[in-house]
Amino acid sequence: MNKHIPSVVLVALLCVGLSAGPAFSAAPTTKKITFSSKYTGKASLLINNGQATISSVTGLGKNSLFGASKVNGSGSAEASQQCDPFGGKGSIAGGASKIMFTVTRSSSQQGCANSESGPVTVTFRGVAVATGGVGAASGASGSLKFKGTLKLGGTSGSQDGSFTVALSGTLTVKA
Repeated sequence: MNKHIPSVVLVALLCVGLSAGPAFSAAPTTKKITFSSKYTGKASLLINNGQATISSVTGLGKNSLFGASKVNGSGSAEASQQCDPFGGKGSIAGGASKIMFTVTRSSSQQGCANSESGPVTVTFRGVAVATGGVGAASGASGSLKFKGTLKLGGTSGSQDGSFTVALSGTLTVKA
């Protein structure tokens, strides 16, 4: 009977191993989605000595991934010419879903004022890079092109103005 113990143990270990599943888990799957959105809201800036501090950007709208949502952001810009580069960080959130993004200051991210004195309309454009997300946007990565307008009363000091912005591109999210 001692001769059968090793084979019984081997069969038992094999059965336990098969029922426990693999010792590693599969990598999470991802999917690419086409993303589009449009927001309107308010931006607050302080323009002083060739610099603009964008203290807040807050707007409401809809996006194609999780519907009704809010865009928030902040950043900074050069304010020395009629077209100036800007950058910052922000998010798009709705319900339990959120996309975080960064806009890197460069000549491809810029705002252009239609005048050197107020009131002015600033047209802006650039690329927001998704740096993560939760909910329907879990693990979001990819780039979103954006363009919009901002209406300001002046070109110096504290300014509050209304904006519209549209974002579109392809995001990769966890499936």
